[in-house]
Amino acid sequence: MATCDHCGLPLGRWPVVAAIDGADVRCCCYGCVLAQQITRARGDDGAAAAVFVRLGLGVFFAINVMMVGMPAYVPYVYGAEAGPIDGPLFQVLRVLALVLTAPVLLLLGGPIVASAWHGLRGGAANTDALIVLGTVAAYGLSVANTVAGRPDVYFDTAAMLLVLVTVGRWLEASAKAEAGRAVRSRLAPGPAQARRERGAEVEAVDVHDLAIGEVVHVRPGEAFPTDGTVLDGEGGVDESALTGESWPVAKARGTTVAGGTCSVDGTFRVGVTRPARASAAARIADLLAAALRERTPWERTADRVARVLVPVVVTLALAAGAAWAAVDGVERGLFVAIAVLVVACPCGLGIATPVAIWTGLAAASRHGIVVRSAPALERAAALAAVVFDKTGTLTTRLPRLVGVERMGEGTRDADVLRVAAALAGAVSHPLSSAIAAAVTAPVSPASEVKSLPGRGVTGMVEGRRVTIGSARLVREELGACVPEGDDDGPSVFVIADGRLIGRMRFAEAPRPEAARAAGALRRLGVRVHLATGDAQAAAVVPEIIAPDDAATGLLPADKVAHVGAVRRTAGAVAMVGDGVNDAPALAAADLGIAIGSATDLARTTADVAILSDDLERVPWLVAHARRVGRVARQNLVWAFAYNAVAVVLAAAGQLGPLVAAGAMIASSVAVVANARRLAV
Repeated sequence: MATCDHCGLPLGRWPVVAAIDGADVRCCCYGCVLAQQITRARGDDGAAAAVFVRLGLGVFFAINVMMVGMPAYVPYVYGAEAGPIDGPLFQVLRVLALVLTAPVLLLLGGPIVASAWHGLRGGAANTDALIVLGTVAAYGLSVANTVAGRPDVYFDTAAMLLVLVTVGRWLEASAKAEAGRAVRSRLAPGPAQARRERGAEVEAVDVHDLAIGEVVHVRPGEAFPTDGTVLDGEGGVDESALTGESWPVAKARGTTVAGGTCSVDGTFRVGVTRPARASAAARIADLLAAALRERTPWERTADRVARVLVPVVVTLALAAGAAWAAVDGVERGLFVAIAVLVVACPCGLGIATPVAIWTGLAAASRHGIVVRSAPALERAAALAAVVFDKTGTLTTRLPRLVGVERMGEGTRDADVLRVAAALAGAVSHPLSSAIAAAVTAPVSPASEVKSLPGRGVTGMVEGRRVTIGSARLVREELGACVPEGDDDGPSVFVIADGRLIGRMRFAEAPRPEAARAAGALRRLGVRVHLATGDAQAAAVVPEIIAPDDAATGLLPADKVAHVGAVRRTAGAVAMVGDGVNDAPALAAADLGIAIGSATDLARTTADVAILSDDLERVPWLVAHARRVGRVARQNLVWAFAYNAVAVVLAAAGQLGPLVAAGAMIASSVAVVANARRLAV
C-alpha cells in the first residue's frame, strides 16, 4: 500500500501531490505537504514555506488579539452609558491581548527587525525601520498602559500591521520561489544526461561528468549535452535556442555544435571541447545571472525616501515630546512623542502604492498577462522603448510555404506540391510540416521513405522515386546548380525519377497584429526596435519596424549589448521575446516580456509573461501600467497629506493614539477604494 512521503501513513484514495525542491511528493494531507516543504525545501522554496508558516501562526494569534480587544471599543460605539472599560474584566482582557501579541511580534516582527537592523548597520534606515518604529510604539504604549491599569491599548494595531506587511512578503517570496524552480529546471537548456562512448559500449552519464576529449553520441531529436566537434555523422541541427535562427543548420564532420542545440535528423559522434559548465548554454546562464543581480531604480528610490523619512519622524517625535514635557510634565511629553510615532506609522502610506499595483496585477492577469513582481508593473509605466525579437515573436513560429514553381516540361505546380506533400507527411521537420499544412486535398501515402541527413528525404510516391531536399542534394544527385534560397527564406527542391520538377519557397509570416501593436506603442510615445539572431530579419518585417531600428544577426551577448545601447539613447527599455536565446536580454532590459508559448527559461527571466500570442497585449500593458501609476500617485498624495496633518495634530497634543489608529484605518479604506477602480 502506498504511504505518505512525510508521515508514512496510508495515502488513501485521494493523495495530495505537490512539487517540492523539483520533485513530486505524495502526502496524505495538506499538513504533511506543508511540513515536507519546511523540512525538505531549500533556498527560495524553503524561504517561502517558512514565511507562510510564520504568517499562518501570526494570523491565528492576531485574530485572537482582535477578539479580546473588541470589548474595549464598546463605549466608543454605544456611548458612556455602556459602562466603563477600566474594570477587572477589561484589565484581564488587556493582559491577555498583551500575551497574545507577543508571538506575533516574534513570528512576524523578527524578520522585519533584522532587515531594519541590517539597513542601520549599512549606514541608512530602510522602509522596514518605519514599520518597526510604528509597531514598537503601539506595543510599547499598550504595555505601559496595561501595567499602569490605563484603558488605552493598541495591541490589535501592532498585530494587524505586521500581518498585512507579512502577507506582501509571502506573495513576494512565493513568486521568487516559483521563478527559482523554473530557473533550476531550464538554466542549462541541454539534457541532464549524455550517452558517452567507452570502447565498444555507450553508457549514460551525468553531463557534468563529461571531460574534454571524450566522445558522446547524439540521435535525431536529442539535444547536444555540451559544446563539441562532430567526428562522424551529418544532419540538420536546430540552433534557434542560441542564435534565434529558425532554420536548421547543416552539420557534418569537422563542424562545431553547441550544447543545448538539437539534432533534427542526424546521428552524430561528437568530441567534447568544453565541459558542461563552460558550454554555450552555461554562458547564457552567466549572462542571465549577471543581469538579474542589477538593482532597479525603484529600489534605490525607496531607500532614499526611507533615509529621509525615518530621521524626520523620529526628530519630530522627540521635539514634540520634549516641548510637552516642559509644559505639562514628562508623562504627557512621552505620551505625545509616542502618539506622533504611532500616527506617523506608514500604514496608509505603506499600502498606497502596493494596493494599486496588486489590483493592477489582478486586472492584468484577467487579460492574460502575468506580471512577475510589483516593481515590474512600475517599470512598465516608465517605458520609452520596446525591443522585439523576431522569430516566434513578430513572426509565426513555423515557416510558411509561400511559393511553388515547376521546373520541368509537362509538370504542373499542383503535381509538385502533391508528391512533395505525400513524402513530407512521412517525416518530422519544420519544412515538412509547412508543406503538409499547405495541402487541403488527400494525398497518396509514401513508401520506402528514407531520411538523407542534412540534405532531405526520399521515397516512393505514386510509383515514382521522389526526393525533396536542399540545393546541395540537387548538386550531388543531378550535378545542377540551383540557388540556396532568396531574401525571404530557404528553398526546397523536388526530384522525381532523377529529374528536377519543382521548387518550393518558404518564409516566416509576420503576425497579423504585429503592425497594429507597433503602431499602438508609437502612439503611446514608445519607440519600437528589433533585435534578432536572423541575419535577414529586416527583409521580413519592414512594414513593422523601420530598417534603422532593426539590429540583425545578433548572438545572445549582442542582444544584451543592444538593449543597453537602446537604453542609453531612449531611456527605459523593454525586451519582448520567446526563446532561450532571448533570456539574457530579457533579464538585462528594464522590463522583460515573454510572449505566447515561451520557453520556461524565457518566462522565468521575464518580468511579464503574455500567455497568448497577441502582441497587442504589449501596448495594453504599457497603457494599463501608466493608469496604475496614476492611481498609485493619487494614493500617495492622500497618504502623505493624511500623515502630514495627523502628525501636526499629534504633535499639538490634539490627537491620541486611539483616534490616530482609527484615522489610519479610514486612510487605508480610502486608498483601497481608489485602487479598486483599476479592477476592470
